[in-house]
Amino acid sequence: MTDIPAAELIKLCAADSDFFAHTFFPKATRAVSPPFSKQIWAALENPLFRLLNIEVFRGGAKTTRLRIFTAKRIAYGISRTILYVGASESHAVRSVQWLRAQIEPLVGQDGQSRPSAFASTFSLRPGRKWQEHEIEIFHGIDAHPIWVLGVGITGNIRGINFDDYRPDLIIVDDALTDENAQTQEQCNKIADLVMGALANSLSQEEKSAKLAMLNTPLNPFDVCAKAKQSTEWHTETFGCWTEETQDLPVEEQKSSWEEMFPTPVLRERKLNAITDNRYSIFAREMECKLVAAESLSFRPNWIRFYEPDELPKGMQCVLAIDPVPPPSDAAVKKGLARHDYEAISVVGRAKGEYYLLDYALSKGHNPNWTVAKMFELGLRYRIMRVVVETVAYQRVLKWLLEKEMQRKGIFFAIKDTKGDRRPKFSRIISSLSGMSSQGHLWCQRSHSEFILQFQSYGPGYRGHDDLLESVSIGISELTNPYLELGASDYEDISDMEEFPLQRACP
Repeated sequence: MTDIPAAELIKLCAADSDFFAHTFFPKATRAVSPPFSKQIWAALENPLFRLLNIEVFRGGAKTTRLRIFTAKRIAYGISRTILYVGASESHAVRSVQWLRAQIEPLVGQDGQSRPSAFASTFSLRPGRKWQEHEIEIFHGIDAHPIWVLGVGITGNIRGINFDDYRPDLIIVDDALTDENAQTQEQCNKIADLVMGALANSLSQEEKSAKLAMLNTPLNPFDVCAKAKQSTEWHTETFGCWTEETQDLPVEEQKSSWEEMFPTPVLRERKLNAITDNRYSIFAREMECKLVAAESLSFRPNWIRFYEPDELPKGMQCVLAIDPVPPPSDAAVKKGLARHDYEAISVVGRAKGEYYLLDYALSKGHNPNWTVAKMFELGLRYRIMRVVVETVAYQRVLKWLLEKEMQRKGIFFAIKDTKGDRRPKFSRIISSLSGMSSQGHLWCQRSHSEFILQFQSYGPGYRGHDDLLESVSIGISELTNPYLELGASDYEDISDMEEFPLQRACP
């Protein structure tokens, strides 16, 4: 910093907020900035986004970023009246005190008082009001002071003004807590305060006026969710996974902030949350996804777990395929981001219990992979048949499987599901809800993708459900007691009364 002339440094910091942060606040920005940092800065500094709602995962440096954003608005004289709103007054006061510490002169070992590098570069000095919750800052190049006030979200936030000026910057810093977002009534109260009283308190005179709200969403009814639905607000969401991998299976997801949350650690946390029936908490805190328990079709504790060496003998197994048609040109250009998976699962039944034995997923369309996996899993588990959903392209896949069996000389019975015209949602619910609710559905703890889809599935579910559908197809095929009893059990007539025989003719 000392090698760069002050005028040049000020220009560089104006263009690059990460550079501004690491230059003047190295203690607060010890870690390397995450890739999504520039996207958040761009949204915060975009003058078109007057009302801004940003959802960030827990640990995503919301408070630090908002403090530095406020400091930059002060440094460049963009704001003159700033209202800082936290979950409580003490929360907001801590941020006001942080700003005060950056401007307050520092006393060196020689007893001399010197301004900080931040304060001296931008000619900032304390004003007459210098309290914990309220400070006045004088900017060297302007005659007017800059006011900063910290309040709690439930405090008196209506009609605030300093020297007859309404706030031109309102910061709502992680104002949602488990306590104030616990019920719908509490959520409505907070939403009315932010979207009503606070938004209406924002200055109408200043073109650069902004209300910036950074939170981790907690409830489907909270202010984040309502701001998402409002056309007045601009919303952006940043979860713990990169945008390219956020919808992939856990084994393929990558951390969006590798330095702070290494991918292996983050994956392990998610897998543990899934197997411990705590995924809804992980999804909310780290993925910014809300999974409302009351809207789920299945309960997390309906699944039972088995170890590979605990499988019963005499199991009847089927292999179910949920194919995916060739992608369109538009899907290919987008990198198959929202394209379905090809899902193959092996399901077994023994003594009235249903077991997910194995599964495989493939992104996009690859018939060779499907054929190879069918033979691999079919031979390993000695399946009695293959069940394929046969709609449109899926009929072609059935034909490809049959041709490959003829070529190899290895044959499996293939059955299609063309007679089942029910919607996908109805098929999945009717196949899985009955036996799972009674504790008859088993899988391994390592089957993370299946557990994730099962625990998240419901009327509002928008994630991938290909594996869930594949398993439901297999279970529907196995819902037949005759598979276990055998023909002799149905033909046993030892307990029947004897009927007298009579000749029909003399």
